[in-house]
Amino acid sequence: MSKMEGQTNRTFYGELKVLESTNPYLMPVEVKALNSLVNRNNWQYINLQSHLSAFAQIPLLTAYNMGGAVIGGGHQFDEKTDPKTGERYVSFTAADAERIVGWVGDNSSRIENIDGVDWIVCRCAIWSWYAPELAKKIALQGSMEVSIETLVTKEHIEGDVAVEEEYIVLGITILGDGVQPAVAGASVRNLRMLSEMREAMQENILKAASYMDDESEVQEKNKNLKGEKALTYFSKKQCADLSKRFDGYTVLAAAQDENNVIHVALLSKNGDTAVYNMNSVDETIAVERIRSCNGTVAFDCGDNNCVNADLDCVLEEMNGVINEANENCKNAQAAEQKANESLTAAMATITEMRNAENARRIQSAKECAARTLSAYNASSDFEIPASALSEINADIDKGMYTERMNADGKWIGEDEVIMRVKSLCADEQKKVNDAKASKNNQTFVWEKLNDTEQDDGSVGALLKRIGVN
Repeated sequence: MSKMEGQTNRTFYGELKVLESTNPYLMPVEVKALNSLVNRNNWQYINLQSHLSAFAQIPLLTAYNMGGAVIGGGHQFDEKTDPKTGERYVSFTAADAERIVGWVGDNSSRIENIDGVDWIVCRCAIWSWYAPELAKKIALQGSMEVSIETLVTKEHIEGDVAVEEEYIVLGITILGDGVQPAVAGASVRNLRMLSEMREAMQENILKAASYMDDESEVQEKNKNLKGEKALTYFSKKQCADLSKRFDGYTVLAAAQDENNVIHVALLSKNGDTAVYNMNSVDETIAVERIRSCNGTVAFDCGDNNCVNADLDCVLEEMNGVINEANENCKNAQAAEQKANESLTAAMATITEMRNAENARRIQSAKECAARTLSAYNASSDFEIPASALSEINADIDKGMYTERMNADGKWIGEDEVIMRVKSLCADEQKKVNDAKASKNNQTFVWEKLNDTEQDDGSVGALLKRIGVN
């Protein structure tokens, strides 16, 4: 923001959280805006209670960078100078400048003690209809940091801390990822999302506890598909670690039976399925004990019913889907490359045509200048040399008249050159006329001696006739 005499810009970082809403076009939020602690910039805002009203009706802002690919920037604006008054001011007309996406309501700010710290907390709203990307980012990400922009009008220094006594609140900016806040922990949070996460986590904890408390349920979960023996299955990470022991194979699954024998399902690099039995995950792998087998995939139909399908059939179908997807991807890439090549060729053609047209206009403008001068010389009693056009021709070569168009898109470079040559000829004509006029005003002494009017024959009259007074 522009700085006025006796005033200082300050930026403070706070926290925003999402509230419940029945309006699909608004996202109500709550902002932890300001506290009285010394922040990272060694600023300290005091008199919080007396500044509650300063937050009423101020805007919520954010910036979009890289053509909208990056949601939320910092305090982005330009400083400009009014060409008439010389006054400095801030401008928000640039593509990546901050824009208003919401506001703070009237009488919606309060002092709230949070973890032993007094905060100014504001109830606000974001126009989710006009800022859907921002609203979605807050909802999915769960939090975004905010920055409070203030204009300090009165402060004093205590040691190395600037204590802000009086200040105007200009706006609240929602910051993007990686923008360092002045206040640690300042952020926007989606309370609904966090609440759902807590509920889901609590549900999983209860499920895990019930599994641990009910051994029979654990045994039922670990039964193999045939129901013959209880097996304890390895996790994905354990299978990944076990794969390192089998050169040329991937461990698809592994399970330990009641006799502590580990049964391993393998897939070779060639797509062949095999099994291997081992007494310990640390034992040396005997390649000759790897046994080929027909792999099956079990499809759980519910009520302890499953249908087994041959793994080769499943892989064949999956490979067909993958191959079709790869082919579609290649076709799309080829189409994109062809389109890019066509675009590049078209741009090259356009550039070539533009260069040719510019060259034609330059040549046409020069010929037009020469014709205009020639026509003038033909009707004048004196001749202006062609060298007088050197400055005009130099400007033509620089492209001064190449892009000159009227409101209808018609090129008017030739017309402007004609006007300039005529102006040059008029200036030269004036110089000649002025020289003639000056010559006509000259009077010689012998001409005055012939003037006998009022000559009384005296010496004084003679002197007067030759201009001596």
